[in-house]
Amino acid sequence: MKLILGSSSPQRQKILKDMGYDFDIIKPEADEKSVQLNDPKDLALKVSHLKADAVVKKADNNSIVIASDSIVVVDNIVHEKPRDKEQAYQWLAELSQGAPQTIITSLVIVNTKTKERLSGIEEGVVTYNPIPQKVIAEFVESGKTFNHSGGFAMQKEPFKSYTKELKGEEEALIGLPKKLTQDLLKKAGF
Repeated sequence: MKLILGSSSPQRQKILKDMGYDFDIIKPEADEKSVQLNDPKDLALKVSHLKADAVVKKADNNSIVIASDSIVVVDNIVHEKPRDKEQAYQWLAELSQGAPQTIITSLVIVNTKTKERLSGIEEGVVTYNPIPQKVIAEFVESGKTFNHSGGFAMQKEPFKSYTKELKGEEEALIGLPKKLTQDLLKKAGF
């Protein structure tokens, strides 16, 4: 049976590889912006299902497909990828002022042979010490902010050095919940 990661995210690929799995990658071609739901957990899960559906269409019928999505919630407001520099600066200013960043990561695993579909959600919170405006500006102006929910990547610099507190499984906060992935893969027969 073939394992397929439905993600172009280097972070998710690294986590799965570090877990010891051999896998193929199929980039999900899904319109994530088409999903509009008010509940952040429902939103993350629906996007993961959308990604899984897109990958299952390309996979053979003897595969296990993994799809995942992460969103950031601050003061009950969903922060997906910033739409422009102004929004990125605003969000990173809030982050730098210590606003808790709740990260919701959803996971969907599909066995293409049995058609079984399993899913789950992991949640955690990261808070930051003050980050100098110059550091924020360099990150935003580099364009990297637009690749990440909430406009930041907690596992990378400059954010890693300014982490004040981390609650939850680090891999889940980065984008692929390690324990949940292992548990669901086992249940799916992998």
